This record gives sequence, C-alpha cells and structure tokens, in this order.
Amino acid sequence: MDVVVDTDILSTLLKVGKLDLLLKLFPKSKILLCPSAASEMGRSAELGFTTETLETPTKVELAPREKELAREIAERPALGLADCECLSVAKIRECLLLSNDRLVRSEASSRGIETMSLPLVLRELWRSEVLKKEDVAKLVIKIERRDNMVFKQRRLIFD
Repeated sequence: MDVVVDTDILSTLLKVGKLDLLLKLFPKSKILLCPSAASEMGRSAELGFTTETLETPTKVELAPREKELAREIAERPALGLADCECLSVAKIRECLLLSNDRLVRSEASSRGIETMSLPLVLRELWRSEVLKKEDVAKLVIKIERRDNMVFKQRRLIFD
C-alpha cells in the first residue's frame, strides 16, 4: 500500500531532518506528495521553515477522478486544497494517509480511508524496529523543540 503524506507530518519530519524514516517505515511503498502539498512545502522552504529538500516523496499529478473528488471534498469549508487532494488520492488509489489534522482524519474515516497521525507513526518506528524506543523518545524531544509542538498524549507513542 502506498502512502500519501500531508504537509503537517511532512514538514515536521523535514524540520528535524528525518524524512528518510518514512522510507524505512514503509519500505515497499511509494511516499506520495500531492500538488498543493508540494506547493505548500515549497513556500515553507522559501521562508526557511524546512531545511531538507523534497526528494523522498514522489510528486503525483491528479487524475480527472481525483480532481473531481477533491472538488467534492472541498465543499467542506474547514479543509484546505492540499487536504482535499491528499484525501482524494488516498481514497482513489487506496493509500494510507499520514496526517496530524483531526478534521482530515475525521473526513478520511467517513470515507473509509486508513490514516495514521504523527504519534502513531512514531510508535510504529519503534514497534517495527526502525528505531529503538529510546531513539524515538529523543526524536520526540527534537520535534517538540524544532516544530514548537507538544505531544500531550505520549502514551499513544510509547504504550
């Protein structure tokens, strides 16, 4: 199963220089990046928020059915264009969607799209032995510092 990565998780991993972990966690999958997400990441790089380049994800072009579904999803006012594209590609191509956005995950759930949040990705890193649990703990601290984020429910990562 291929993996569509939303800008929130992508930018977090870029900020800590750990985008390669997605390839290690999903070694048999393509990591897909939708056009609007790529555009958002380009703006983020121009502003100096990310330090790594976007060579890892495969940038995709939306097929006509994916564009149509993205427009339909866009009728939900709280979702941005990148969110709608990611949801559309994940649904039509039957991909796993990585997103830290609760609204995106809720919309995905209502459409039968499998998702993983950042805490679940971090948990899978040690469960699948990509990293040791203590290395994930160090990564969590680094993410919190670099991305100005707080993991309120660490049990999701470490239990």
